[in-house]
Amino acid sequence: MALQEVPKRITNAARERVRASEAKKQREQVRESAEQGNLLTAEPDEHRKIHRFQAVAGVDRKIAIALAHGEDPAKMGLDGDARLGAERIQGRTTDFVGVAFLDSALAAASCVARVIFRDGQPQGSGFLISDRLFLTNNHVISSEKAAEEFLLEFNYELDPHGHARSVTRFALAPKTFFLTNSEDDLDYTVVAVGDRESGAGDPKDFGFCPLTNTDDKHLIGEFVNIIQHPDGDYKQVVLRENQLVTRLDKVLHYVADTSPGSSGSPVFNDQWEAVALHHWGEPYRQVSDGAGQMVDKEVNEGIRISAIVQALEQTLSNLQRAQVLLLKSALKQSFRYPSRLGLTTATSPSIKEETSPSEPMNQTEKTLKVNKPIHNFPSTHANSDGSVTLTIPLEITVRIPGLNGSVGNSSVPSNSIDSGRAEAVTPDPNYLNRKGYDPNFLSDFTLPIPKVTDRALGERATLLNPARGADPYELKYEHFSIVINRTRKMAYVTAVNIDGQQSRRVIRETGRVSDDGTRGRSSRSRRESAKAAEASEKWYIDERIDEGDQTNQSLYSNQQPTRIFDRGHQVRREDPVWGSDREAERANADTFHFTNCCPQESRFNQQQQYWQGIENYVLDNAREEDAQLCVFTGPVFAASDPRYREVRIPLQFFKVIARLERGELKATAFLADQSELLTRLPERLSRRGASEAFGDLGRVREYQTTVEEIEEITGLDFGLLRDYDTFREAESLTGRFLLLEDFADIQLS
Repeated sequence: MALQEVPKRITNAARERVRASEAKKQREQVRESAEQGNLLTAEPDEHRKIHRFQAVAGVDRKIAIALAHGEDPAKMGLDGDARLGAERIQGRTTDFVGVAFLDSALAAASCVARVIFRDGQPQGSGFLISDRLFLTNNHVISSEKAAEEFLLEFNYELDPHGHARSVTRFALAPKTFFLTNSEDDLDYTVVAVGDRESGAGDPKDFGFCPLTNTDDKHLIGEFVNIIQHPDGDYKQVVLRENQLVTRLDKVLHYVADTSPGSSGSPVFNDQWEAVALHHWGEPYRQVSDGAGQMVDKEVNEGIRISAIVQALEQTLSNLQRAQVLLLKSALKQSFRYPSRLGLTTATSPSIKEETSPSEPMNQTEKTLKVNKPIHNFPSTHANSDGSVTLTIPLEITVRIPGLNGSVGNSSVPSNSIDSGRAEAVTPDPNYLNRKGYDPNFLSDFTLPIPKVTDRALGERATLLNPARGADPYELKYEHFSIVINRTRKMAYVTAVNIDGQQSRRVIRETGRVSDDGTRGRSSRSRRESAKAAEASEKWYIDERIDEGDQTNQSLYSNQQPTRIFDRGHQVRREDPVWGSDREAERANADTFHFTNCCPQESRFNQQQQYWQGIENYVLDNAREEDAQLCVFTGPVFAASDPRYREVRIPLQFFKVIARLERGELKATAFLADQSELLTRLPERLSRRGASEAFGDLGRVREYQTTVEEIEEITGLDFGLLRDYDTFREAESLTGRFLLLEDFADIQLS
């Protein structure tokens, strides 16, 4: 049976797009830029250039702007891979990539499969976008009925010795999930993976590649890579000599070698992020447009991943609940390394001089840096002879000049404030990769960040350089967001998504995901050790808002006669720590911003039966039940709050927890009061000049209350959550506040 030919309607539409004046203009600009030796001028979008430099070189916005204007990275003080990454984009060193490029290629290739008929005849290519879902072209798999005729064949490739690997074949399950679009400039199909038909593999063995909708993945003039089954043959890769020459609303054009059977192949950038779904190309032959003009024979077309994501998101309201969960899960994921490769250790993105967290490094010593990877990279071990061993399926040992076997991390962002010792937890400085809190996290319900109304005390802090069309008040982090009260220098509200199923444990002292791979279940011993670690942790200023709009370490340093206030997390450290290793570690580090910090009396912040007890109770239950939660937390501001140093201390804190129970939305509200602990404020001098201490008596009082009551005392608007309050019926029996003496007192339904 012959390979599926690209339908004539798609071919004609693609040729027309290639001939269009805008496409011709962009291709001509690429040619001129190449001749001038400055490919950067081929990209017309200045914002995209800035974001791309930030993503690849790991630099801040100010440096990225200078690089986008052609400044020499070396003269700006950049070195190592930051300089090489910037130079590659500028077109100075386009032939150099780090060796990790090959590891990432191997991982990316693993999730690509052949689409074949049940008799073994090839039809096309495609790739996994989650453990359950597979993406290819509509013209490869056009309908649910057609899907039943096909199998997915993984590992159809040759090993380094030229021998065929053992393949695994899966049926498709279109009745579980099938979504397709036959438009010529979308041309995609997403279908569920079914039962294994032959072989020994499992879908998780092959990993998957995420679909992301960001503007930092490519520039016109950059090179792309295609992993494909040309002519239905063994898996092949076309590396880097494939230049992006056109970007239209829904498609990209690139110069590359492809063949029939390549339809459905992923098109990657040099960081191995999918930028397009290949669907048309006519290599090795020129095509006349009928008017004496020849279409460029090497121009291929792929559907932009961002266009596919947008189209998929628009279909959510038309799907059944189970299908919504499947698709949402795929759209939220980050790349998962194929388990068969044994690559389990994560590397944080865009952090200079990435090293082992437990060993110091002299300033003269250098190690490798990974630029915004989408894959987890191999584990590394520093040897006493100055070599470094990278463990993948093989062990490769390299020796780097200047390395004496002591590997560590001496890179500290300029916005850090030291609290006593060097700390391994360092936030990723490239904030553009944070999506923040997801209001659509709970299926069938949209829960936006609570609105700050005119009744709320103070004024909101505005981002210094908000993205076009973005909320100018929302600080986005990994899996959570914060709106700051600039008058009080603390959060009006924090909003976090918690995914119990994907929860991870990050070691507090190192900031790394636990080596044992366990999910983040709480234990008393971990919490006890966390108390000791807290005092020496490093917290960071968020430079996206004015420094004067947030607290800093001066509020907590040199407290006399003893430490009274802790730096209390509003989004708790463990709550956003889920997803891939990279996401979990980035989320953990993000919680150590002063924007996420409120002064809390030390007993309030540390004792288990108090505020943390409620948080642990909620999170542990979420993990046990693989639940998904949205949690909103913050201080209650009052004009009468006592002043300490440069701020007023909140006496109360609120928490509202939203979840689904058998498809029904539930909201539970809590209030904690630390005022009894603050019988005397520290550092009020007596006549003898001595500081007064806090009284030993007093307790934190914790209450369950209504969402409506939280709205009343905070000036926040929680929207529809007030209508799904689990305490509304109990309120008539207990009053507006129920004093909690035991977790069994909490009204959860």
